[in-house]
Amino acid sequence: MNEREEIGVILSQSTTQEAVCQLFEEAEQGGIREGMLLLVEASPNRRRILGRVAEIVPYNDFFTEGDPWSEARRKKMPLPHEVARRYEICKLELLVEFPDQTRGEKDRKDVTIPPHPGDKVHRIDPTAHQKDIFGVAEGDAGIIWYGAQAGYEHKHSPVPLNVEQVPMHVAIFGVTGSGKSFDTGALIERLVDFPDETGERFSFPLVIIDAHGDYLEYAEHEGVNNPLGAVTKITRYVSPDAHWTEKRKAPQQDVQPLGINLDLLSVRDLADLIIQFYGGTGTELQIYGLERALKELQEVPWQLQDLFSSAGGEIKRKLDQLERNKEIHSASRGAIDRALAKFTDQLTRFKLLSCKSPLQSKKWIDELTERGSVAIIDFSADGAPGVELPVKQLVMTYLASVLFSTFAEYKASGKNRYLLFMIEEAQNFCPDASYPIGATLARDKLSAIATQGRKFGLGLCLISQRPSFVDKIVLSMCNTFFIHRISPADVSFVRTVTGGLPSTLADRLTRLSQGEMIITGQMSTVPFPLVVKVREQDRSVEHPAGRTEVVKYLAQARRK
Repeated sequence: MNEREEIGVILSQSTTQEAVCQLFEEAEQGGIREGMLLLVEASPNRRRILGRVAEIVPYNDFFTEGDPWSEARRKKMPLPHEVARRYEICKLELLVEFPDQTRGEKDRKDVTIPPHPGDKVHRIDPTAHQKDIFGVAEGDAGIIWYGAQAGYEHKHSPVPLNVEQVPMHVAIFGVTGSGKSFDTGALIERLVDFPDETGERFSFPLVIIDAHGDYLEYAEHEGVNNPLGAVTKITRYVSPDAHWTEKRKAPQQDVQPLGINLDLLSVRDLADLIIQFYGGTGTELQIYGLERALKELQEVPWQLQDLFSSAGGEIKRKLDQLERNKEIHSASRGAIDRALAKFTDQLTRFKLLSCKSPLQSKKWIDELTERGSVAIIDFSADGAPGVELPVKQLVMTYLASVLFSTFAEYKASGKNRYLLFMIEEAQNFCPDASYPIGATLARDKLSAIATQGRKFGLGLCLISQRPSFVDKIVLSMCNTFFIHRISPADVSFVRTVTGGLPSTLADRLTRLSQGEMIITGQMSTVPFPLVVKVREQDRSVEHPAGRTEVVKYLAQARRK
């Protein structure tokens, strides 16, 4: 860090957490911006402390409330500005102390001695000193470079994120209009294009639950002559009723129907799913009775897929037999019948069993993980017309169950496979008890992935506008957070699940600008939260979602 520009000096009353710097004249009036990183050369021993500009305050003797010049300003009288005492101070958040290599130190450490008055403050270029600040540099294996640091939006100043930490689970928060979907798209573009030690580019396998069609542009963009990073294939899955053969916008685009294979589920999981699907809850006796019937039919043998593809007569006869033998109580039998009727009706209505879908075999997971491919489950109104939330939860439960069991098998057989399961509107699939939603089918399976999936290489990425409505146990397993502007009602919750944020950043959670976010957690290569802005140029694929032309179309309608 030899190439530095001295831009200020430390004033009194610094602590180990914050300091106040008076700027030199050449650094005033925009020379230093909020969010910039500055280097404090602190005494004793010329220690090097990294600070971030938290606030800039200009001061002028002639413009102070209640000062002797109040009447002159009131009468619009000219003031002798050239003799006024004026200066700018910037409040610094002290982040880390760099190692002193002359003493053999290697690791960054917490600031334990505050800088002293008179210590010099220097401007540093984060891009030129990536290795010093972040511990990594562009081109390093497994590192993606994302957005731009706050204060440097006008130049190339991305922040590094470690792909190795993706399986430790990620959460992305932000209200409507905060730029969450746009920025998540930029993150996807980085995850599908990162280097190994040789410089060869690779793609992290992704399954994306797209609630509103926010990521369909990637399925439409992908092609032989126009690849997305290192992705070898992007497949979009839509409801069989979505006229899926007509959804291709290019000959090479891969669009497939959503379908499920009940034989990929355990009998216990299937019985539990059916009972919950009916009313959101069910008794253990109901689940046991249905599980017993299905197990005995499997021994005949029957395939579960065939049992539910038929009229269900075999299941009814087996339940009759168990009831006659008093192995199922008549009250439980009635509840089981109603649950089966609703379950089979929805399966038939949306053709989830009868269609031919790649999702009905575990081979689609093998292909994703072997080739670094991407699967987009289109739950938007276009991709899943008329499909209600309970049915989407049913599909989600199926996907989560199959992913979990497949990755457990990979681990048991000694295969190292990785995949990130990205879920938009996560509160609809793993809701907290406070969220006013009836069905919670997928929550248990997503909880299993959250608590155990990291051991298998299966990571979650939960995306939500209202993080306090997402199951707290699942969120507590997330180790990296991308926090956009959030609702005031969510601030205390977010501060808790992230392990706390500095007050200078926590105070900004409800007023972050569009595209701006706080990144904290294990994917970051630094031990302090980063403030990042994703810009238009940080995405290669246009994001049309959320774009409006209100005036244009209202004017056209009026003129007609």
